[in-house]
Amino acid sequence: MEIIDIMVLVLLAVSAICLVISFLIPDRKPEESGIDQELAAKEVSEMIEKEKEAQRESMQEMASQYVGYAFEGAVTKFEEMADGKTAEFTDYSDAVRGQIKTEEEDLLLLHQSVREEHESLKTTVTQAGKAAKSMKESIEKVNSMRPIAVSYGKGSVKIAPMAHKVKDEHEKG
Repeated sequence: MEIIDIMVLVLLAVSAICLVISFLIPDRKPEESGIDQELAAKEVSEMIEKEKEAQRESMQEMASQYVGYAFEGAVTKFEEMADGKTAEFTDYSDAVRGQIKTEEEDLLLLHQSVREEHESLKTTVTQAGKAAKSMKESIEKVNSMRPIAVSYGKGSVKIAPMAHKVKDEHEKG
C-alpha cells in the first residue's frame, strides 16, 4: 500500500469520527440544553486530539514500514548490481588469464625452438670445425705427396712423395 492510500484511509476515519461526534452534539442552543458548552467543547477537543495522536502513530508506523521496504528494495537492487559487476569482472579476468596462458605457451614453444636451433648450430659448428681440420690435414698430405723438382747442374730430378712417407714413419717410431 502506498502512503497516499494510507493517508486517504486515515482522513476517511477522521471524517467518520467527526460525523459521529456531530450527531452527539445537540442542535439546541447552549442556554436551553443545560450542558456546559465549555466542558463539552473541551471533551470534544480532547477526543479529537486523542484520535489525531492515534492516527499520527498509525501513520508513523506505516511510514517506517514503507521506508523499511524501500530500504530493503534498494539493498536488493544494489546487491544485484554488485553481483552483475562481479560476474563481468570475473569474465574479463578469465579472458585475460586465457590470453596470458596462450601467450605463455607460445613463448615456451619459441624458447624450445630456439634451444633446439642453438644445439643444432653448436653441432654444425663442431662438425664444420672437425671437417676444416680434416680438410687442412688432407691438403697438407696432398701437398706433401707432390713430387718436388730438385735441380742440379744442368738437369733436374723429381723426388717422389715416398720420401715424405718414410719421413713420417721415421718420426712416429
